[in-house]
Formats: sequence, C-alpha cells, structure tokens
Amino acid sequence: MKNTHSTALRLLLVLCLFGLHPAFSTASDEHDHADANDSEEGGHAESTTISDYYIQASGIQSASAGPQTITRTDTLFGVISPIQDQVFNLHASYPSLVKKVLVQVGDQVKQGQVLARLTNIQTLQTYSLKSPANGEVTARSVNTGDRVDAEAILQISDLSTVWVNLSAFPENIERLKKGQNVSIYDLHDHEHSLGKISYIAPLMSGGHIARARVIINNNEGHWRPGMHVKGDVEISKRQVPMAVSINALQTFEEKTVVFTRHDNTFEVAPIVVGKKDKNWVEVVSGLKLNSEYVSENSFLIKADILKSGASHAH
Repeated sequence: MKNTHSTALRLLLVLCLFGLHPAFSTASDEHDHADANDSEEGGHAESTTISDYYIQASGIQSASAGPQTITRTDTLFGVISPIQDQVFNLHASYPSLVKKVLVQVGDQVKQGQVLARLTNIQTLQTYSLKSPANGEVTARSVNTGDRVDAEAILQISDLSTVWVNLSAFPENIERLKKGQNVSIYDLHDHEHSLGKISYIAPLMSGGHIARARVIINNNEGHWRPGMHVKGDVEISKRQVPMAVSINALQTFEEKTVVFTRHDNTFEVAPIVVGKKDKNWVEVVSGLKLNSEYVSENSFLIKADILKSGASHAH
C-alpha cells in the first residue's frame, strides 16, 4: 500500500505541475514560479522556482557533482549448476536389501546423519548409509524392501555455494580474466550476488562460445541449479574528475541536460557527457565541480520548466 500511495502522490504532483488537476489549479501560494526568460530558440523558460513543500512531497533529491569511478562491464548470460565436488551419490557397500530409507527428496541433512539402513544379503548384517556432507537430498531411487547392488540409491547435494556457467562469445572472451568481479542477478532483477571468475574454458564450443565460471554464495537457497541468470563482468575501472547520477540526465531542446539547484531555484544546464556505466555518467563540460544538481526525479523539474515556458511563449 505504501508504494501505491507514493506512486499516486507523484502522479498527482505531475498533474499539478502541468496545471491539469483542478484541486490545485489556483494553488499559486503553494507553487510560485520565478520570472521566466524565454530561450532564443524554443521559447522555453530556463529555470523554475519550487516551494519546499513540492520539493519534499515529490521526492526531488540533489547531489554534488564530483569525482567518481566509471566501471565498464560486459553482460553475459549463464546457468546455475551445482559444484561438481559437492554432489555425492551414495551406493550400497554390498549386494543388499533396503531395510529402511529415512529421508525424502528435499530433506536437509547433516554430515554423518543416517540416511538409510540396509541388510547385507550374504551375511544378513545390517549397516547404515550416512551423509558425507551437509546438504539436501536431491535424488532417491529406492524404497523399503528393494534389492540394490552397485547403483546409486541416494544423492546428496551441498548447494551452499554454486557454479554460474557464463557463455562468452569471441568478442567477450578476449576481455575476460580470472579474478574479475562479477555481479550475478536473475532475469527479473530480484536477487543479486557477487563472485569472481574462477575458470575460463580453453576451448570454444561448436557454437563459438566459451564458458567462464563464477562461484557464488547460496546459503539462502535462491540460486537453483538450472536457473538462467545474467552476469555483469567488471572489465575495467576508470576514475573521472566529475560525474553525475545517470538518473539526472534529461533531454531538453534536443540537448543533454541536468538541472542545477540554487536553494529553491532550478536551472537548465546543458552538458557534454563522456564515459558512463549503470550508475554514473562522466561530465566533460557544462558543469562546475561540486555543483548541486537534481539527482532523482529530475523529470518533474523538466515538466515544470516546460509548463512555465509554454505559459510565457509568444
């Protein structure tokens, strides 16, 4: 309900800023604009002044433009799989009859826990099968009374850590190195985990794909073998003298701009951008170091300036 109310409030504010909501059409005392100067080309105002109430209610946030690290990444697709040495297939020690199986598929087990009791057919002595590790029962092929010989009767998988097998094409593989940081996330971008590349296959497959492997923590059990995921591989990092949040960028009169803030007044600042990643974009020119700019909900400032410019257009 909280998210719904927040979304509704922001929508209401946008309508107010455009003058489309009758309940606020005369609320000039809530939202006073500075005298707008028409631009020479588009007839739009270049600044607006907004009350403290609207700034707070609409979630407008600001930050200082300063040095940042721009991280270059390659996005690869992958599949979760169990770590080979953490999958245990349990067999009968002798030709035996299954006296009792004590676990079901899906049960969590501890190292040393008795999982089944069997009777040696030749000696009629009963012995136990114990779990070789902490983990989960992922396969069971027998029931009480079955005769078993050499086949696997139970499988225990330790999924506290798992492999992520990433698919790398030729243009990717040249940039991959062991030890690179990788951010793993599901296709719905709900869960994230960090790991490092531990292995890069020396051979390409028939489809000109190489495998890169990452190990990630799975204590909470979110990463299930067979799950398709994405991985952002950290290829390089670069320090830049000045950057702004990627959320700050807007297009105004066909220019890339941010909105600088001076108390309650917001001004259009055309900028030239350089390198960028998912969070930051380098500012090459158009902004002074440590300038305060709108970092969140900058679209509301743009909407208000466009509205103010339209009301002053000739």
